[in-house]
Amino acid sequence: MFKLPRPAHWTHSNWNTVLLVAVVVVLGTLLVALGLPVPPPQLPAASEVLDRDNHLVTTFYIQNRLPIRLSEVPSFLSQAFLATEDHRFYQHHGVNLGRILKAAIHDLTRGRLEQGGSTITQQLVKNAYLDQRRTLLRKIKELFYAIKLELSLSKDQILELYLNQIYFGHGAYGIKVAAQTYFGREMKQLNQAELALLAGLPKGPAYYSPYLHPEDAQRRIAQVLERMVECRYISRTAAKRFRSQPLRLAGLRAKPRPAPYFMLLLQEEIAKLFPKDPGILETGGLRIETTLDPRLQDQAERALGKGLPRLLEDEKGLSQPQGALIAVDPSNGEIRALVGGTDFDKSQFNRATQARRQPGSSFKPLLYAEALGRGYTLASKIDRSPKLYRDGSRRYFPTDDQNAAASGLLTLREALACSSNVVAVKLLEQLGIPAIIGFAKTLGIESRLPRHLSLALGTGEMTPLELTGAYLPLANSGYKIAPTAIRRILDPQGRVIYQAPTQFKKVVSPGIAYLITQAMTGVLRDGGTAANLQQLIRRPAAGKTGTTEQNRDAWFIGYTPDLLACVYVGCDRNERPLPGAANRVAAPIWADFMNQALAGAPLRDFVIPDQVAKVTICKETGLRATAFCPAATEYFLTGTEPTTYCDKHRFIRLQVCKRSGLLPSPYCKELEERDFRLGEQPSQTCELCPKHFSIFRWLRKFFRR
Repeated sequence: MFKLPRPAHWTHSNWNTVLLVAVVVVLGTLLVALGLPVPPPQLPAASEVLDRDNHLVTTFYIQNRLPIRLSEVPSFLSQAFLATEDHRFYQHHGVNLGRILKAAIHDLTRGRLEQGGSTITQQLVKNAYLDQRRTLLRKIKELFYAIKLELSLSKDQILELYLNQIYFGHGAYGIKVAAQTYFGREMKQLNQAELALLAGLPKGPAYYSPYLHPEDAQRRIAQVLERMVECRYISRTAAKRFRSQPLRLAGLRAKPRPAPYFMLLLQEEIAKLFPKDPGILETGGLRIETTLDPRLQDQAERALGKGLPRLLEDEKGLSQPQGALIAVDPSNGEIRALVGGTDFDKSQFNRATQARRQPGSSFKPLLYAEALGRGYTLASKIDRSPKLYRDGSRRYFPTDDQNAAASGLLTLREALACSSNVVAVKLLEQLGIPAIIGFAKTLGIESRLPRHLSLALGTGEMTPLELTGAYLPLANSGYKIAPTAIRRILDPQGRVIYQAPTQFKKVVSPGIAYLITQAMTGVLRDGGTAANLQQLIRRPAAGKTGTTEQNRDAWFIGYTPDLLACVYVGCDRNERPLPGAANRVAAPIWADFMNQALAGAPLRDFVIPDQVAKVTICKETGLRATAFCPAATEYFLTGTEPTTYCDKHRFIRLQVCKRSGLLPSPYCKELEERDFRLGEQPSQTCELCPKHFSIFRWLRKFFRR
């Protein structure tokens, strides 16, 4: 019978082998774990927003933290932290066994975990990698990570991370923001007492705040200076001198964020640039160099607030109408100022970017620009007599607001200056609605536009920023540029991660852009819809008014060679019509802002491009003027200018008999020069003047018989 073998008994040597293997595995795993690099702590850092001159405007944050390099920290402050928090920091390897033992004895005596005995490295680990629960397991993890961190990073790197991570109270994270929060200065501008207070705050920000407990703050300064004496960083004499230094507190008054509507646009642009990182603005520690000009922003806010009529208050207590003002550098699309309302606290609705309203006649320059590209000239004439249009069962009968029964011919220049609705609709009918919609999109209009002849009168809703962008090619010789609030963005390491475009697409010829600009200068002159501005604007400028039905909305958008600005005015919910048309409501706000913005700037005129010819024409015929024509200067695309002279006013100067007005005979004694229209000059000789007796003439006739 077959018998199974008896199992072998485990000997002591077997168990020793297993234990040895287990110890080797554990130690090996521990060594591998210690050897692996520690990922850098992901500390949410505030992003700095700078103006066009790289001055700090504001910050965006979840935790108000601005990273700083250790080399930028005053050595006195570093020494104060070391003396207060961990004077053996550069001697130990992340763990101070003596402090841990002392804390352990205290905790065992009290029967609960109270003291930590933590080094700077351990404090960094606790705040950057672990939760805040006070348990034995978390303490063991803290020790492990501290050693691991010391193996991965240098002491200076650890100290830099620590100074950027700790909390100082009143919403300030990191030493840089703490200096700004308490003293409103950079660290290099602080005195030793102020630096000592910063080093003492992390122990108890609420207890030692100079705003909440000024006496406790002074005692804390003394404690920190005393520790620095004990650690031999300073002498006792110096400590006494430093204790007498004043604390120059900045105050805790909440300051409203500057240019709040501009900042809303900035947030939108950041979201579009980084769609996969929605929190980057508040946590990414970015350095955002914007296009904002604080002086122009202040003037824009003042001009809009002062110029808006006050008709009523809505349910929020917000004065109506509201409005928007956008100022852009036409050469590069940089937004210098943007105002989306008069009271950001009561309304965060950004009318500059969110108000979708009909632009009225301020849309017409886009229509005229397309016409000039299709063979029309500024001297082309169109009958302004009203015309009835039929679109199926619909009837459309546009008229000119100021003179509904007007008739006769208007040049394109005249029609744009006086904003003739009749001419605009006839022009749209001739060019075709699809062509104008396509051209508007080419210029940057993204909103859906109506496929109706009323489009010529600006019935397609769009935002002020959208219309501003469409005007830029007219103001900058034809380049399409998307208005932007950002020049470039740098990451926390100073690397450029976004640069605004500097190369732009040409969508309009320089010649057409100049001709439209020239035509719009007439809007601000006699006969133009904004002639009331000609005494207010004392420099070359072009612009266009826009008023919608029943004065619901008023626009004025205009520019000089240096600056383009758009003003929109209207009640948020159309509660009440405006007290006048655009020339009385929006245009004065524009003029006030432009005068302030360009004060002291040299006068510059619009430069005539090579594609444009300047010609003196006859006002009546549009042909080249003779010396006798009612003349005007007009501009044409090269090759479209008239080449023949006016025949209606072509005259010939002849010497005629003063008595008869005919060609003089030999007997006419009184002669004069007269001008005759060509073809109407005399061809007969005067026979009115008497023939005087002459012996020679009688003898000549006598001998001829």
